[in-house]
Amino acid sequence: MTLRYFGTDGIRGVALRPPLTLDEAVRWGAAWGQVARESGVERLVMGWDSRTSSIPLAEAFAAGAGARLQLAQVGLAPTPAVAWTVERLTAEGLKTWGLMISASHNPPEDNGLKGFNEHGEKLEEVQERAIEAAFEALSAPIPVPVQPERLDLQPYLAHLGGISLPADFGLVLDCAHGATAEAARSLFRGGNLHWIGVPPDGARINVGVGSTHLTALKAEVLDRGAHLGVAFDGDGDRCLLVDSQGREVDGDQMLWLLVQDRLASGDPPAGVVGTLMSNGGLEQALEDSGVSFVRTAVGDKFLLREMGKRGWDLAAEASGHVIQKRVGPSGDGLATALAILRALLHRPESTRWEWTFQPWPQRLVNVKAHARKEVGACAALSDAMRAVETRWGHGVRQVVRWSGTEPKLRLMVEARERDWVEQALSELEAAARRDLDLA
Repeated sequence: MTLRYFGTDGIRGVALRPPLTLDEAVRWGAAWGQVARESGVERLVMGWDSRTSSIPLAEAFAAGAGARLQLAQVGLAPTPAVAWTVERLTAEGLKTWGLMISASHNPPEDNGLKGFNEHGEKLEEVQERAIEAAFEALSAPIPVPVQPERLDLQPYLAHLGGISLPADFGLVLDCAHGATAEAARSLFRGGNLHWIGVPPDGARINVGVGSTHLTALKAEVLDRGAHLGVAFDGDGDRCLLVDSQGREVDGDQMLWLLVQDRLASGDPPAGVVGTLMSNGGLEQALEDSGVSFVRTAVGDKFLLREMGKRGWDLAAEASGHVIQKRVGPSGDGLATALAILRALLHRPESTRWEWTFQPWPQRLVNVKAHARKEVGACAALSDAMRAVETRWGHGVRQVVRWSGTEPKLRLMVEARERDWVEQALSELEAAARRDLDLA
């Protein structure tokens, strides 16, 4: 049975509109609490980002869940802080789930509900399906005013450890006016620091700043002659980099740097996990270094499942989600930025920036649709994909999928030759637009 409300990253939509009205948030809380109790869960830890709708949604959700669960909150916090806290509290003996109220990189008017199981990982689909069924079955649960226990964020920050940079190291940090805007202040010390996307501001979260809007960060890095820029997204579960020349450094490149750091220290990873969107150049670099690599579907929950199956502890998406299981149970932008900086400082200064792999040409096009249509039912697009495969064979890799959170059809083409990428994308996009009545 297809999930109606949950996407690849929880429930997401325009805040205070269906299915995220305040009345529905009470119902979601009651449904979550019911399924959690049936799973032997006794406690729920809640956190949120800086959106103006986050606290009202948190209060409504708590009013629905409080009759069934012990509630605790970390308040304004990065998503991985919730995941890490859940894992720690469960290990101490009381089975705990987590809830993050955030719409990640989406604009200020959106919001969402992200659920975590007792391991600090995203809920399984069977649990999401049970929550949806409970939500549909509930009529109008009576809100129960509660006062959740307040948890300190300091244990999570202490676990990350922070970093003290050399005095001449220029670093620009963009916190997207979001969940990292306060937490990051205690982690990055020394050096020549400059901050943008601060303070937390619900009206400006992700507006022209953050990991999906790197123009402001590039400008600051170039203007200040900084060594590096780091941009977090609104909820802090990922980051992207900008180098001293203003060039973007994605999750594939960051993963490769972390692998090289592990290899240099005599601690090679058994293997690493990427996604269908991971660049072929990364796969080639890993293969040349003797490191195994596998791909999954897009989404950190798929990365985590594959990591668990293989016993591996390192994975990444090109979008900047990097999972270091040694550090925490989920993708963590702050942990990633700290690990990258440590890896850079481990390198000799003369070769500190000579570490990237040569990416294969790749480009992604998003086609915004009026409504979703199964890819298999898109006849023109299917014909175009077959024609591309016939023409170039293994020389071109195509990935066509719907976004898990928006009505956007994502078309990705990667090839050894840039001209092949552009020609194939042009044909695929034209075909997709015909199928979706956008031509």
